[in-house]
Order: sequence, then C-alpha cells, then structure tokens
Amino acid sequence: MIRAQHPANTSQAVQPHKRRSPWGTGGVVFVAAVITDLVIFGVAELAGADMVVTPRGGRTMTIGVGMIVGALFVAIAIATVALVLLAGRGQSFRRLLATGGLALSLLSIVLVLAAGATVETKTALASMHIVTGLIWFVALWRPRTV
Repeated sequence: MIRAQHPANTSQAVQPHKRRSPWGTGGVVFVAAVITDLVIFGVAELAGADMVVTPRGGRTMTIGVGMIVGALFVAIAIATVALVLLAGRGQSFRRLLATGGLALSLLSIVLVLAAGATVETKTALASMHIVTGLIWFVALWRPRTV
C-alpha cells in the first residue's frame, strides 16, 4: 500500500525562501501602483472629476493616463535605485526606505491640495499619492518571497 505524503514532508517545505531582488520589488510596486492609480483615475472620471490642475505658479494641465504612468515610473525608479544601493544593509534600512517613501508620498499631497483644481480632482490625486506610498511601504516593510 502506498501512503500519500503530507505536504509538509515534501522537499519544497524544507527549502529556504529567497527574497525578491530589489529590482523585482520595484517592478512589483510599479505594476501594483499603475493598476491601482488607473482604477482611481477611472473612478474619478466616472464620478465627474475633470482632472484639470493648475499648480501654483504653473500652467494648467489635464492629468491623463500617460502623465500618471510617467510620474509613477520616475518616482518608483528613483526609489528602487535607492533600494538597490542599500540592499545589503539589512532590514532596518529597508524599513527606513519604506517609511521615507510613505512620508514623501504623504507630504506630496500638500502640492495637490495647494493646486487649483476641483475637489473631485484633488481627492483623486491625493488618493493616488496615498495608495502609491502604501504600496511602497508594504512591499518594503515585509519583504515577500518568490
């Protein structure tokens, strides 16, 4: 008679988990942020937000998909390079980057609120900043395994 092995007794259970690389973490954060921010953008447009913003001392612009994806790419690329440079320094540095990224995303909401825009547009843009910061924070605070 052949007995089925318990899943805990398989070779997969004893293999150590590998952390995702810093570049992989940045990629996951980018994809997750693009998806969530575009959902927020779509909901905002359906709710009537015009997505027109006039920054203080700047010219009026309409926020679109390209601008959202481009801004996410630049911000997350810079953060990912910092993560790569500090990758070997341990979990405390990852947590410092996690907290710093979240803090910067929350502080950047001041720029959104100071700009000339409708309440709906400001709410959507502030939500994008908060969600992106939270995604970065969660990805770094508790590193996932592959």
